[in-house]
Amino acid sequence: MTEDLTLLSTWSPLAARCVAAIGTEDFPVALTAALRHLAPFDTLMTTFYRGSAQPETVYHDLDESQALVNTRFYESGPYLLDPFHIAMRNGIRPGVHLLFDLAPDGFVRSEYYRTFFRRIKMTDELGLFVATGRPDEWLVLSLARGLQAERFSRQDATRLASAFPLFAAASLKHWDGDAAAKRSGIDERLASFAAGRLSPRERDIVYMILNGRSTRAIAQATGISEGTVKVHRRHAYAKLSISSQAELFSLAARHLAGEAV
Repeated sequence: MTEDLTLLSTWSPLAARCVAAIGTEDFPVALTAALRHLAPFDTLMTTFYRGSAQPETVYHDLDESQALVNTRFYESGPYLLDPFHIAMRNGIRPGVHLLFDLAPDGFVRSEYYRTFFRRIKMTDELGLFVATGRPDEWLVLSLARGLQAERFSRQDATRLASAFPLFAAASLKHWDGDAAAKRSGIDERLASFAAGRLSPRERDIVYMILNGRSTRAIAQATGISEGTVKVHRRHAYAKLSISSQAELFSLAARHLAGEAV
C-alpha cells in the first residue's frame, strides 16, 4: 500500500503535465512520461483502427528506418493478423490488455510473429484500447518492450488500468480532433468521387466500402440484403472499369490527390 501511495504521489505531477499539454506538440512527450512512470517500456505507437480499413498511425517515437517497418509495413497488411486488431473485431472491452492474453496458442509459431513481430525486435506489447464512440473505431496506445526486456507483468497492467480513464480521455481529446478534421476533409473530397458515373445507391455503397464497412455492415446500414449489396458493388465496379477493392482504393486515392480519374 505504501509503495502504491508513493508511486501515485510521484505520478500525479506527470499526469497533470499530460493534461495541460493536450492540443500542443508537448503532449506525446508528457503522455509517454506519465505512462512510463507506471510501466516502463521502450516505444509508443498511437493508432486509429476503423473496422477492416487500413489503420492510421498518428504518433510514434521511432526513427525513420524503424518507422518504415513498424508503421508503414504494418499498415500495408500485417495488421490483419495482429492479435490486437483481431480482438477489436471480436468485440474486446476498452481498457488495458496484455498481448499474450489476446494471442492464440502457438502465437510464437504464427505467421504474424515470424514475419512482423520478431522482425521489429519486440519481446512484448501492451495495449490501451480506447473506444472513440464511433462504430468499429478504436484508438490504441501500443507500449512495446525490446528484445532484451522482460515481458509486461500483471502489476504493470494493473497500474496502467488504474489510470486508464485519464489516459483514454486525454489521448482521445488530443488526437481525435486532428483525425476528425482530416476525416472531414477527406469526406468532402470523396463526395465528388465518381460523380455522374454511379447511381446514388452505388455511390453510397462505394463510399461505405472506402470507409472500411463490410458487406454485412453495409446491408445493415442500408436496409438491403447482402446479395443486393454485392450486385450494386459489381455494377459500380463495372462502371468504374475496375474489378477489385484494391483497385477501388487506388482510384479513390488518385481522386483525393487531385488526379483525373
